[in-house]
Amino acid sequence: MERLAEQLRAVIVATDDYRRAMASALGVGVHEAAVMGELLHEGPLPPSALVKRLGIASASVTALLDRLEVAGFTRRERHPTDRRSVLVVLTPVGRAAIEATFGLFRDDVHQSVKRSEPGHIREFTDVLAKIAQALRERAAQPASIGDALTERVRSAGALTDRTAGPAG
Repeated sequence: MERLAEQLRAVIVATDDYRRAMASALGVGVHEAAVMGELLHEGPLPPSALVKRLGIASASVTALLDRLEVAGFTRRERHPTDRRSVLVVLTPVGRAAIEATFGLFRDDVHQSVKRSEPGHIREFTDVLAKIAQALRERAAQPASIGDALTERVRSAGALTDRTAGPAG
């Protein structure tokens, strides 16, 4: 299991490098590319949903959306049911650009596993889905993450009672 976790970490690191390279090739930052990916997969979204998804300040998302609009990848449209809100949508150029990156990603993944047995690929896909679900569930419980980390650090002997947990 430890080797599995190490290899999954290696995939995550490689994926981060891959995302940076793809974003750079598009002439945008990683967050901008992430927004384009969200819009491709989820459809038009209000800026507030992008703030939540990216975990950055709303002012940062506003500047990011401005950059994507200037590049011609997105535009803001009036929300059809909420006059106070807008939706961010991909332009045809933005859609073509982000679809091309996901197409290249699919091709690269396919090339890496094409000599594997189809049954192994199905099983591996199922395992990845289970890992993704477990990580989403853990991420949805930030307090439990803090508790688990504190306990692990304490068990390793790195914390004393005086230094345990955040300062109050």
